[in-house]
Amino acid sequence: MFPVMDIALDDLRLRTLDVRDAGLVVEATRGEPARALWDAHPVGPYSWEDARAALRAWNGGSSGQVSYGVLKDSRLVAAVGLMSSGADVAELAYWVRPEQRHRGIGLRSVRAVTRWAQTDAGLRRVWLEIDPDNEASLRLARRAGYRFDERLPRHCRSWIDEAPERDVWHDCLIWVAVGAD
Repeated sequence: MFPVMDIALDDLRLRTLDVRDAGLVVEATRGEPARALWDAHPVGPYSWEDARAALRAWNGGSSGQVSYGVLKDSRLVAAVGLMSSGADVAELAYWVRPEQRHRGIGLRSVRAVTRWAQTDAGLRRVWLEIDPDNEASLRLARRAGYRFDERLPRHCRSWIDEAPERDVWHDCLIWVAVGAD
């Protein structure tokens, strides 16, 4: 569904990830205490099995979602994902490994993938779904050229519990890329 991406961004390389990149995900999530990009579970570090399963699910084919790795040298420092919600509409999600946060990697990556998605991938609408309490993501959305669109009450899961009916649900803020509808 999504085209393969491989672009240079100064000292970073952004490229489509696949199951052969499981080792990069395992290494990158070793210090992750929270949820990473690829799935709500597992929280924290990924095992080889977790990484392979997640990357298979994010294969860009029939799943309608694809993961792009952000590499610095040969290390995975961040990831950006696109999740299709229609022929030319997708949600963009991002994750930066803990020790690489607050260095502008997320901002540069979100800007680059958003621009690529709108021009090369032909997406009309690219949007972010942000927890209202996530100040860092809200700042990144503004700086990356997104604008607030709407608030969805009790739309997003916290993934504290496996069972949806026992989980905590919170509001989500939808931000859309400027230039998109």
